[in-house]
Amino acid sequence: MKNIYKKGLKIVLAASLTVGIGATAIGSNAYSADAAVDPNLVPVQILGLNDFHGALDTPSSSPLGKIGGADYLATNLNNTEAAFLTANGLADNTASNSVRVQAGDMVGASPAVSGLLQDEPTIKVLNRMKFEIGTLGNHEFDEGLAEYKRILDGGDTINFNEITQNYDHEASDMSIVVANVVNKSDGAIPYGFKPYEIKNMGGVNVGFIGVVTTEIPSLVLANHIQDFNFLDEVETIAKYSAELQSKGVNAIVVLSHVPALTPGNPTNGEGAVSGAAVDMINKVNQIAPNNSVDLVLAGHNHQYTNGKVGNTRLVQSYSNGKAYSNVTGVLNKTTKDFETTPSAEIKYNLQDVTPDAAVRSVIDEAYALVNPVISKPIGQMDSAVMTRDTNADNESPLGNLITDGQREMAKQAGIAVDFAMTNNGGIRSDLVGTAANGSFAVTWGAAQAVQPFGNILQVVELSGADIIEALNQQYDESEKYFLQVSGLKYTYTKNDAGEKRVVDVMKEDGTKLDPATTYRVVINDFLFGGGDSFSAFTKGKQVDVIDPDTDTFINYIQSQSQLVTPALGRKTFKTEAEIAKEKEDAAIQAITDSTVFVSYKEKDAVFKGKTVPGATVTVDTLAVKAKVAPIVADADGNFEIDMSGENLKEGDTFGVTITDADGYSKAFTVAVMAADPIDNGGGEEVPGGNNGGTETPDVDGNGDGGTVTPEPVIPSATGGDVVSEEVVPVKNENLPQTGDQDQTGVMLGGLVLVGIGVYYLRRKTA
Repeated sequence: MKNIYKKGLKIVLAASLTVGIGATAIGSNAYSADAAVDPNLVPVQILGLNDFHGALDTPSSSPLGKIGGADYLATNLNNTEAAFLTANGLADNTASNSVRVQAGDMVGASPAVSGLLQDEPTIKVLNRMKFEIGTLGNHEFDEGLAEYKRILDGGDTINFNEITQNYDHEASDMSIVVANVVNKSDGAIPYGFKPYEIKNMGGVNVGFIGVVTTEIPSLVLANHIQDFNFLDEVETIAKYSAELQSKGVNAIVVLSHVPALTPGNPTNGEGAVSGAAVDMINKVNQIAPNNSVDLVLAGHNHQYTNGKVGNTRLVQSYSNGKAYSNVTGVLNKTTKDFETTPSAEIKYNLQDVTPDAAVRSVIDEAYALVNPVISKPIGQMDSAVMTRDTNADNESPLGNLITDGQREMAKQAGIAVDFAMTNNGGIRSDLVGTAANGSFAVTWGAAQAVQPFGNILQVVELSGADIIEALNQQYDESEKYFLQVSGLKYTYTKNDAGEKRVVDVMKEDGTKLDPATTYRVVINDFLFGGGDSFSAFTKGKQVDVIDPDTDTFINYIQSQSQLVTPALGRKTFKTEAEIAKEKEDAAIQAITDSTVFVSYKEKDAVFKGKTVPGATVTVDTLAVKAKVAPIVADADGNFEIDMSGENLKEGDTFGVTITDADGYSKAFTVAVMAADPIDNGGGEEVPGGNNGGTETPDVDGNGDGGTVTPEPVIPSATGGDVVSEEVVPVKNENLPQTGDQDQTGVMLGGLVLVGIGVYYLRRKTA
């Protein structure tokens, strides 16, 4: 157990010592003044990396400047180590006071310069950067653990392209620790990997346990993991922590490919932590309260993390070599443990230093080998450039092409999906064509430059409500991050305070997105982890996986005879007034389309019809200025209103107002028809009936029985109910039977479609 309250311990800040000789120091990094005078205290440093993904030469940006690149990372790591040694009066690192470790996903989903050579250049670079201990991530399983072991061993291969076969293979110097992956056949950890490594640091043994996320079965193709069981991370850590303690190792570090998150970025320093790694640490403390885990390196979700869970430090340093973890602490030779919880800073891999020549040489050699592949044409496009630049709605032609391709390639793989979405930050370049024979050729390199990261594309089940939430998260205060979408269109608006929100989301077939329905969405693993602050995606359930985004984009281009620049219009801005008018118009039209009346004849006791289900139907007998009690249409829209006692005569009219559940109304005027003729028993009919004919009332006053063309419905300026009114001619026929054998009519057989007569607008007053 860590001795948190060691009496007399003095801590001083030495972060400033790193400034000017390497990556800029951010946050507090504690070293011990006592260690320089007390031989029982040992200053130590752990430099950590996670989710490198073969990013040998992948630049990015940060609040402090340009970042990324393995050659810069090598220099920054060396400078940070040198600053630590100098601050603690150590001439060199011969006693291993400083060690470099990694938390998985060093390979896989890599740019072409590494990926086309089976990530063997990355192994060389990690050797040049002196990484000693690491664990597995899910991407180490991408082509099977046997292939990763071959890469680690520097073995020959005949299974890949010629440039890989002829590449100068080099074995890794790292020890791989993974405690929770075992063979199904015998329960042993596969390929000779170990559950932990014991490293002597300055005279004190430190244990390094490795665990990988148990979500791997949903992240990796089944045939690559079918021989393994993935054990619970919590139980595994508790088990091997106890085993290490039984060997006198009380200073314990866990290299975990398990996600975590701290709000903000490294310039904010340490803060609150959340995510699966936090849950993991808390559960370890519950089931093994005497454990001695001092530090956990997280990974997998590519986020910034720096904080404490109880007495355990938790860190993560983004991905792709953008940053690294600098953890420092003091070991006690007597207790064989850390004096207190280690301190940490997450340092950007800034490009303000001289790149390491040995690492740069590896990168340049790899480029020379892959360039012939990169320049190979893979398809055609209809223009010289398909731009990633966005319009006012933050929509781009290239973003539409990428997400369309993701949906299409999922379907070609036999995976049913509804939508695809990607973060705009993952689109790194315009798609540039090369003029050739009157067209524009797309090369492998041009396509790879657009989607270079190789993020795994996951099929995730999300509710309609979750999708709407994700779309709304584009419109936070900064509006820095936004999505490109396929399979849906949406409208958004802005209120008087300038706040934007999504108001309508429609599927490709024009039907409205149902918040309660579950949909399948293709997103990359970065978004699924809540990247770019899209936390709504973390609510999803992964159900399938397709190729990385780089491969998917390239394969889509190859599958098309010619790429056609997609039209824009999947995101549309409308004012609140425009949206209100459209909603009003749609409601009135729905009432119009749904409403039919049975011909009402003189002396009829019941007025029948059909309208919007659940609508309120109100009758105002205009002739006698009486009011009939309103009723609500049933679930099928049918209604009947008692008209007995009204004594309406042929030629009279009465008003009918239909009001839907949202308060939108439309009013109609119905003319009373002549009663059916009565047989007097002598074969003669009593006059006064219409003899089964249809009478169209003279509604425009010119004597020809014509109609007046309706005027458009104007929405209420005050938001009140708006009523449109028209005279409706009705057929002298009956409704069809609906199961009631006593009904006088038969529904729909003689219905009158509403919308033919006089149509004008008035405000509802009651």
